[in-house]
Amino acid sequence: MKLSNISTMQLTAAALLLWLTIGACSKETVQAPYPYNELKTFQVVASAGDTIPAAISNGSIILYWPFDHPLPDSIAPLISISEHATVSPASGTRVFLKDSVSYVVTAETGAKATYKLRVIVNQPDLLINDGTDVVGRLEATTDIGGITYVIPDSAFTAVYLVTASGAETRCVINSFTELGANEYSVNIATPAVDTGSYKLKIVSGVQTLTSERDYVKIIYPFPTVNGVATAFTLKRGETFTLSGTNMRGMVAGRARLTGGQTYYNLELVTFNLTSVTYRIPADFPLGNYNLLHAAFRNYLGTTVYLRAGTINPVLIITE
Repeated sequence: MKLSNISTMQLTAAALLLWLTIGACSKETVQAPYPYNELKTFQVVASAGDTIPAAISNGSIILYWPFDHPLPDSIAPLISISEHATVSPASGTRVFLKDSVSYVVTAETGAKATYKLRVIVNQPDLLINDGTDVVGRLEATTDIGGITYVIPDSAFTAVYLVTASGAETRCVINSFTELGANEYSVNIATPAVDTGSYKLKIVSGVQTLTSERDYVKIIYPFPTVNGVATAFTLKRGETFTLSGTNMRGMVAGRARLTGGQTYYNLELVTFNLTSVTYRIPADFPLGNYNLLHAAFRNYLGTTVYLRAGTINPVLIITE
């Protein structure tokens, strides 16, 4: 009996010890909430595929944007933060790219830290080489070179012609051509402005610059002359008319006698935008002429000849 009672007591003590042991092991370890609310990294993938990291300091997210990447209206930054924290707006959320955007990082404890976005465009000052005149013709396109540190994207760059009184006309940009390191030529559709001299104004990214002098010269379209299909047969003193377009500044024409290289001048009678009339001088040599030119004086005062037809002869002078 006594041995049996000792065994029962031992079994009861062992069971109690086992229960206490199991109970102690089943208790969960409770960790304190994480107090960290740090915004660790902030980076943006630009349109060219380059990743642009921001500097994070004293509650500011400073995004240095390279000038040769067009500045977008919005971004979807990739963000990393402290463990167990959350951030609003969340990583990958598209936001408008402006200085007023703030990001709030909330720790597991509920403590919040605010980070404000600042965008700094690393764009050097624009340069315009206006040392040489640029000539643009109405109803045509104009190439303007010597523009440095411009963003070659018409979504972020605008070109204006500026009069002496300060009136501005915006130009349509057709294309950009890279000439060298950060130097470009811009091709514009010559706007329908008055002929004359203009300054050039460039607005590109965060930079604006107007040329020091009015070096862009806008001139009328060059005259054109229609070809002659049938030879003119004329006597001295008689006149003939050539048709064409934009016939401004017309001057004396000329014709070349067949069999030689000598040209003889034709007297200017009259002209308008679509025609010019010449007279055969009294001392004009008789014979056949295999080359006929109308002519105009350009904005530099130089006489420019326009060939009128390829037939031979093109002009026959008789008694």
